[in-house]
Amino acid sequence: VGCKAILVFFQYGVMANFYWLLVEGVYLHILLVLIFSPNRHFTVYLLIGWGIPTIFIITWTVTRIILEDTGCWDTNEHGGPWWVIRIPILISIIVNFILFISIIRILLQKLRSPDVGGNDQSQYKRLAKSTLLLIPLFGVHYTVFALFPDRSSNNYKIIFELCLGSFQGLIVAVLYCFLNSEV
Repeated sequence: VGCKAILVFFQYGVMANFYWLLVEGVYLHILLVLIFSPNRHFTVYLLIGWGIPTIFIITWTVTRIILEDTGCWDTNEHGGPWWVIRIPILISIIVNFILFISIIRILLQKLRSPDVGGNDQSQYKRLAKSTLLLIPLFGVHYTVFALFPDRSSNNYKIIFELCLGSFQGLIVAVLYCFLNSEV
């Protein structure tokens, strides 16, 4: 039971990570689109970041108990329970990628406006810098292997995840906290 509880908590942490990346994307998109929005939807963000993963982890736990209650739940012989977690994560990755593209489009429009000074090279340099800063915040690197089956790309996925995914929190903390004069 302890092993299963630890795995449930682990899966909850993984899923909450993806949904908090989604919350960051939604929040930034709302800031750029609705400049003078007086509402700060922090309760909605909390429900998205912690609530949606809770619902799917409870559903996953129930399906594991009913369909595949073997061992420590670290193997996936039947696909059903695994997709209860995988589909919401894929949806959050896809929505976050769409928000990322939309924000890049908004930044490009703002850089092309006549109010912004500078030559084309400096504008594209600022766009490239903004894009590179948004990649770890949005978790865009997860889109690389999101739609591939786990078995076909597992070796490359592990290397990719270890190189980029492991340092994501550090990169976000350095870029958005430690190097930010407002924090």
